[in-house]
Amino acid sequence: MAAFSSNEYVEVGKIIINVSEMAKSGKSAPHDDGYGFVLFTKERKLEYKSVVAIFEDDFWKSVVEGFKASAGIVHARKASENLDKTKLQLHPFHISGKYLAHNGTVYNANIENDFRSDTYDFFLNIFSFDNFEALIDNVRRYVTNHKYSGLNFLLYDEIEDSLYVGCIYSRSPDYFTLYYDQNEAGFVVYSENVNGDLTPMENGEILKVSNGKVTQKGRVF
Repeated sequence: MAAFSSNEYVEVGKIIINVSEMAKSGKSAPHDDGYGFVLFTKERKLEYKSVVAIFEDDFWKSVVEGFKASAGIVHARKASENLDKTKLQLHPFHISGKYLAHNGTVYNANIENDFRSDTYDFFLNIFSFDNFEALIDNVRRYVTNHKYSGLNFLLYDEIEDSLYVGCIYSRSPDYFTLYYDQNEAGFVVYSENVNGDLTPMENGEILKVSNGKVTQKGRVF
């Protein structure tokens, strides 16, 4: 998965290609249970989901050809055992102007929701916040009360125009560590070190990103 934030419009095709390559041949590949993305400009919001593996589906290329965005989330799914594999479970999920994608399994999540999804249960428990510290408190509470392999998340608030990135896991740091880059062009984060030169996040770390810049850092543990 990947997310980005910029103070200018950027070509999104390269980011989606990177996610496709990770899904096909990256860590714990293949991630072939579908994919989804949401992309934002000041005037438009583009959402797309497919149950076809991202590396087998060329349709997204016609969807985003020439499309430039200032923020977005891209996610390729590898379904957890015993969870459904339909378009209803594809990320990112949406609640009240916020979008979330997640990597990992929550073993004791309440999946008796409309999407039968552990990710959606996580989202329901953290989406209501008015400030950065409130989000950290929500995530910390969920972490304390649940067993999980990973709670890595990418959360975009389209009302606030801010991206939140959380790196949280209980095992396998080689797999769950998130990697990001911040430069004059903006901020981008991936679930793998795609070019070998990205900065690793620490376990338990949460970042707030606005207009391509990290504006706040916090920790849940």
